[in-house]
Amino acid sequence: MRRLMITIAVAVTALTACAPKTEPVARVAPAAAPLPPMDAPAGAYAMDLSHTSVTFRISHLGLSRYTARFTRADGRLAFDPANPAAQSVTATLDAGSLQTNYPTPELDFDALIEKEFLDAATYPKITFVSTKVEPTGPRTARVTGDLTLHGVTRPVVLETTFNGGYKAGKMDPSGARVGFSARGVFRRSDFGIAYGLPAPGTTMGVGDEVEVSIESEFTRK
Repeated sequence: MRRLMITIAVAVTALTACAPKTEPVARVAPAAAPLPPMDAPAGAYAMDLSHTSVTFRISHLGLSRYTARFTRADGRLAFDPANPAAQSVTATLDAGSLQTNYPTPELDFDALIEKEFLDAATYPKITFVSTKVEPTGPRTARVTGDLTLHGVTRPVVLETTFNGGYKAGKMDPSGARVGFSARGVFRRSDFGIAYGLPAPGTTMGVGDEVEVSIESEFTRK
């Protein structure tokens, strides 16, 4: 038996030695995504609402980040790619345009938030007016501005990325176009919105911290 096992081992070794050696397959790095154009001219631009999304997330019982959005907005941008620090932006949201997509028809959740959190009947507009633009990279900037919400004005910072833009041409009847992404965080209690805040040391309620996410394009005729 031992002699048979030795014979098999020798045969396997011989076959392995004679087998052709395979070369490792070279890994090809994926091609980098092309950068969007950057030839949009300086000037006054208006928000394109059809390509704008303003959403926010807020903790619900510490179990999830509830997400909702505003569907009506307006904005103006003073765009100057040669001097980013000189740029400015203003934006206005309709506080009564909240959309939660809450699935229960028995409760109008949009109306509940507009009333109890935003008091949209008394404060129908939410505004942001930039006060400082600090470039942080070739396409990024820290935009500080005055946010007026629920009748209170406080400074808020938006970390902003310039996604690119192009000059006017036949492809786009709106004219020149630029696009940005922005993110920010603030506490709703700083704006006098205390409805549903959890008791200290608990998560039983609706969180204080609001995460804002903005995707927007602006056009210039």
